[in-house]
Amino acid sequence: MTGNKLTSNEIEAANRAEATAILIRGGIRVYRPEADVSGEDPAIRNLDGELLSVQMKGRPMVHWSLYGGHKMWMLFPDPAGVIPRRPWFFIKHDELFDWFKERHGAAPGWAQRADAHLAEWSERRLTDELREFLQSFMLRGAAFHQG
Repeated sequence: MTGNKLTSNEIEAANRAEATAILIRGGIRVYRPEADVSGEDPAIRNLDGELLSVQMKGRPMVHWSLYGGHKMWMLFPDPAGVIPRRPWFFIKHDELFDWFKERHGAAPGWAQRADAHLAEWSERRLTDELREFLQSFMLRGAAFHQG
């Protein structure tokens, strides 16, 4: 590490530790695979005992060819939030994908990637509209939406 700037690997490790702590404190069991296979980062056992595959990102992001149609969950922080108290969100990939598609599906970047079966979208910050949509998916201890 040079100065105070973290490498992308260090940021990913810190994010994983931060999210894991939030989940464990909420009574959720967290399992980390030995290898990143099929996009699965941690797997978690929810309060109902169901094992969920999770992809962790540093910001809101969807990618159909990687995560779509696989019952994958997305876990990400508010990219502009103050660490370590920033909000984290936990949402089904396909539900977030549908939200982005409804708003950005006609954008040239989305359309070009969709034609190549690579439909994807990412946000560097939470817009007011996205923040409002994500409120019910915010991790709040053990109480998080799994609609």
